[in-house]
Amino acid sequence: METTDPRHGRWILPLIIVAMVALTYTFVNSLEPASNPTGTTDANPPFPTDGSSTTPSLPPEIASFMVTLDIFENQATAFREKVVGINSDWDNRAITFAEARTKFLEVQTELDDWESAVTEVSGVPPDLAEGHVTLVLEVSDLSARVGDMVLGLEAPDDGTLRRTAAAEFGVQMDEVFAAIAAIRATAVTGTTSTTSTTAASGA
Repeated sequence: METTDPRHGRWILPLIIVAMVALTYTFVNSLEPASNPTGTTDANPPFPTDGSSTTPSLPPEIASFMVTLDIFENQATAFREKVVGINSDWDNRAITFAEARTKFLEVQTELDDWESAVTEVSGVPPDLAEGHVTLVLEVSDLSARVGDMVLGLEAPDDGTLRRTAAAEFGVQMDEVFAAIAAIRATAVTGTTSTTSTTAASGA
């Protein structure tokens, strides 16, 4: 006598689950690996290995003068901040008239000494001599500008003469920084031109 299993549907669910697992496995394995958004699998970016650089190396005498130029620039910055500070202190009456006058005169003397140091500096490369002369001329006007500030301080007005002289001192100091920048540009340009000429000759 043949007996029929009344729960013949009990095998359907396991078969469906097995089929779903198999399909999922097949689908996942068919996917391509995710691409690297940077276009490379290397974690380190490309790095030039030819040792070339866009910054030309300066000849020793020019490189040495660039150090001196850095010192001049730092000194000019210090003088500017000192003069501005004295003028501001007097405007705010943080110092007395006598103190302001004394401080301005001290800076004027220091600027005279600095002018001599800039003028008499040794080791100026021939290619930068013209720029150095321009720098000396610009520096030579700073002391006179501070002298004008002293006259403005002593003037019986509302301070307009002193403030005008202070503004002129700022403009003159900008000329000093421009002269320094021009010397640097000449140093780099001259070195680049020399390097290019040498390379062309050896070609």
